[in-house]
Amino acid sequence: MNNNLNFLIEASKLKEMPRTGWIIWRIKSPESIADHIFRVAILSWLLSEEKKLETEKSIKDALSHDICEVYAGDITPLFYYQNLNINRKRDKEILMKGIRLSQEEKKKRSKVKFKKEKTSLLKLVSSLDENIKNEIFTSWLDYEQGFSFEGKFTKQIDWIENLLQSLEYLGVSKSGSGWWEIAEEKVYDPFLLDFLKVIQQRFYHNIKNYRSNKKLEGILEFILEVGKLKSLPRLYWRLLGIKKPETVAGHIFSLSIAVWVLGSNQKDLNTEKLLKMALCHELSAIYTNDTTPYDPILPKQKQDQKKVLSKMLHISQSKKEEIFKKEYNEEKRALEKLTKNLQPKLRAEIIQLWKEYRTRSSPEGNFLNQLNSVIVLLQGIIFKKEYKQISLTPLWEWVYEKCDHPVCLQFLDDLKKIK
Repeated sequence: MNNNLNFLIEASKLKEMPRTGWIIWRIKSPESIADHIFRVAILSWLLSEEKKLETEKSIKDALSHDICEVYAGDITPLFYYQNLNINRKRDKEILMKGIRLSQEEKKKRSKVKFKKEKTSLLKLVSSLDENIKNEIFTSWLDYEQGFSFEGKFTKQIDWIENLLQSLEYLGVSKSGSGWWEIAEEKVYDPFLLDFLKVIQQRFYHNIKNYRSNKKLEGILEFILEVGKLKSLPRLYWRLLGIKKPETVAGHIFSLSIAVWVLGSNQKDLNTEKLLKMALCHELSAIYTNDTTPYDPILPKQKQDQKKVLSKMLHISQSKKEEIFKKEYNEEKRALEKLTKNLQPKLRAEIIQLWKEYRTRSSPEGNFLNQLNSVIVLLQGIIFKKEYKQISLTPLWEWVYEKCDHPVCLQFLDDLKKIK
């Protein structure tokens, strides 16, 4: 188990690593690599399900596709151009127009990038058990080399997510043709080309005789809303005074990776269902904002909240039930609002997965609910290395109150050794 812990600690570093392209563009507080992986995974789930592909495989390809960047670093999709300076007019023009390299030069640089990232990934997974190590490496290789339909599909989705982020950060006018050129070069699946048309119509309104596609339009509106979680900081850490807390999207990434590593060998659990549940378990935060287990009893003054959160918090059972009922209803309404434009079957699936998680009414829901608390505690331990003054005692109490699954209890034993 300790090998799994080491892997998850290293992978969590992706939540602190901003993506290179947005640094070049001087985007304030840009998305992290983990934030990006989160939305690629969500998009892969929704679109691969519509395409009738193996959804679990697509999600795993998405989750693994950039984790090598823990050590390799992020290489901007604007094709390895070096020494760009966004303050120089010429370099701005290059970024606006896109960078054109010969096919030979692209292949040469791609080989260098592939070798560097492969070495990084093998280093990252080296401590894992053989089965899970091979599975993560195979998923990453499938994404890189396109051995399966899912691998090819997910890689195209990655370019689409980059395009969407450029439109969100820079707007229609500044985003320019660069990301569109890359997307049009990389995306070739007919279904995804239709999705590009939906994106173009949504942002530019310039497709003549455009035929509405309600399925894809609904997915696009959903995924644009979901993107807001990339910039929503986790409330508990913010209240404790953490200057750069993880985002909700970053937390979902960590939990999804933990599900893959810790849940795959549990014969009584459905891994695909667990991964989907992890990806949607906190989507309601888009409208409800993030919460802590103690929100209803916290004082209104911010300076007093940190003091309270640093102490043992004892809540009566009746108060816990009252808090749960209130939060459950608020989150349900938020999720219904978020999914209103999705097709009925997909909408029902997302709401049902969330319900099972919140009520712990299925084996997967019960396990994920417990694992989520463990991953929150792990993040707290990581933060405490820098913020030694914060107290994690209430978190330890909260987690032990929730957990009885052997996997989670064993993981907690390992966490004790590093606290």
